Amino acid sequence: MVTRLCGHAMEIDAGGRTVLIGGACRDCGNRAFPRAEVCCACMSEDIAAEPMPRSGTLYAFSTVHVASKKWKKPMRVGYVDLPNGVRVFSHLEGELAIGDLMEAGLGIVGEDENGPIESFVFRKAAK
Repeated sequence: MVTRLCGHAMEIDAGGRTVLIGGACRDCGNRAFPRAEVCCACMSEDIAAEPMPRSGTLYAFSTVHVASKKWKKPMRVGYVDLPNGVRVFSHLEGELAIGDLMEAGLGIVGEDENGPIESFVFRKAAK
């Protein structure tokens, strides 16, 4: 099942785990998330959908205290480096430190007039 949350493609695997769907250039092999129409490395338009690794390493993060009223605050956002070379910008959950092993999942990141806003988030991976 492919779902679109906050504009990004993702799947829920047979085990109920979140899998982000990015892109891989068929001409040069460059990978990206989110999937782009054109490769940023070689300008090819031959981009295949590709599941991204579910876990990675926390590269950087920040805590945001002032934001639009629909977002849950304080809000943590940051970058997670995946083992395939992709760096993902994401909402984050939990107590964090640079270098933590992170895992993709679903989370409620805010609420608007239509109810809760659900998106992929990264949280510290279970040991």
